[in-house]
Amino acid sequence: MDIFQYFLSHQSENTSAFSDIFHTAREFHQPLGRKSYLLDHYLSMFFHLITEMDFFILEDKIYQAISELQKKMLDDLESNADYIPAFDCQEPAIQQERFWTALADTLLEQALTDFLKQNTLIYHTAIVLVDLKQTEQKLIEFLDKDSWEMFQQKLIHCFLPCSLMQLFRQGIVIEITKRFLSRDLETDQEIFRLYLKRFFQKIVANKQLLFSDFSYFTYS
Repeated sequence: MDIFQYFLSHQSENTSAFSDIFHTAREFHQPLGRKSYLLDHYLSMFFHLITEMDFFILEDKIYQAISELQKKMLDDLESNADYIPAFDCQEPAIQQERFWTALADTLLEQALTDFLKQNTLIYHTAIVLVDLKQTEQKLIEFLDKDSWEMFQQKLIHCFLPCSLMQLFRQGIVIEITKRFLSRDLETDQEIFRLYLKRFFQKIVANKQLLFSDFSYFTYS
């Protein structure tokens, strides 16, 4: 696999054009008749929802999440220290990055959980989601359900090639990855290298213990 090509490539194979959206919407006006205002109202709410995806605000939320995770991590270090793999080099300046590496999965999961809770409330306030859902149900009554769902897929492919949560997750992943690349001042090695070395040594030690126990039960 060409990772760099994947990094730059256009991932969605089913991207819809703006013209497809408006063409289909216009076609829906005929079966809707006087109820075509429902479709216009639905599209207006959908477009407003899309414009709520402000990248500058999202960037601030990413940095805020990292700051909150950092504070929580430092507060919990004493109680969780026994579960964090230790490196040979322990200078204070690099310890936080070490903890970020060891707890990366937990910290990412916590950030996503907090983001979902906070933004579900925010977007319920910004967009009347009940109205959006009720309008959708009314449209399904007047239109063929399969046709409507195909239209919604076009909307998603055109306006939501990636969700707000995916964008946020990528931002958190980038910030965590920066911690992997921090360098230990004593060895001049990147933190992920030290972690891999320590993690590998721990696995080897566990395997040796396992084989030792297995030999005892087999031959004793």
